[in-house]
Amino acid sequence: MLVETFEYAVINREQILSRIDFKEHESTIRKATELWTEFDPAGRSGPAKLVGIDSSWNFVPYQGFYIYAVDAVSILGDGTYLVPPSLDVSLSTLSVKSGEEYISSPQLALESIGMEYEFEQAKSCFGKADHILVDGSVLARYYDRKRRKEGSFYETAKELMKQEGILYVSKKSFSNTTLRGGLGDMFYFNRVSSRPGYSSPFVDRSGVTVSYLRLAEDTPCIKLEIPGSARTEEIERLMGLLGNDSVDGYPYVLRLAHEKGKVTHEEMGKIANLLGLQVEFGGRQVLGE
Repeated sequence: MLVETFEYAVINREQILSRIDFKEHESTIRKATELWTEFDPAGRSGPAKLVGIDSSWNFVPYQGFYIYAVDAVSILGDGTYLVPPSLDVSLSTLSVKSGEEYISSPQLALESIGMEYEFEQAKSCFGKADHILVDGSVLARYYDRKRRKEGSFYETAKELMKQEGILYVSKKSFSNTTLRGGLGDMFYFNRVSSRPGYSSPFVDRSGVTVSYLRLAEDTPCIKLEIPGSARTEEIERLMGLLGNDSVDGYPYVLRLAHEKGKVTHEEMGKIANLLGLQVEFGGRQVLGE
């Protein structure tokens, strides 16, 4: 990184940090406080069979193609697969359609494949678990706010929103559709209380219920999305289920799914070696994940 970049950050420190000055966001924090209900989920529900679904991908660029790996897994609380993983290892230009042309976009192409694999995993899990937890936001996948997405990516999200028994859980969220503040809703709800609780359910225009939860004291909020309309009683019931199967305020099955399915840089290097591509002219270090 350029030395000038560090100098700019130091010189403009106060201006940069002013974006998260609490005084500037007092009114939105008050609104968040009004929408927050303290609720301790401990002991509120009996055990349930939960499965966590997550996808991962990585790639190595060469001159003229990429070697990539992508997978999606469904993991139970004991660390076993509920259904066999979906996966692929191949060579491709990883192009996506933009208007009438195709452009190389490995992140977007692999993200789309990962979402499709998550959908395959979810469909295979229907009827085999009480609730299916998918890492990430279905609304973020559905709406195309800042960039064009592949058609299959969009169609998959539409199908996912029709399914009952699926819950979407996000550790991070930049959406501001609930509070309409200058920053994401999660920024504000993380600051209204340190105790367990939830925000009043908000139904998005696409018909998905959104609520921010804190499952354990002094842990970050998570974002919960439920296809269809859900009342506060349903949010509290789900908090009880998730709270029983959470570590540090995050569902354990999703933590397991992330670790089990993660495609690391080291593993991509091993795949390249196995395929005899470590000496291919133009190969570079692993860039994606």
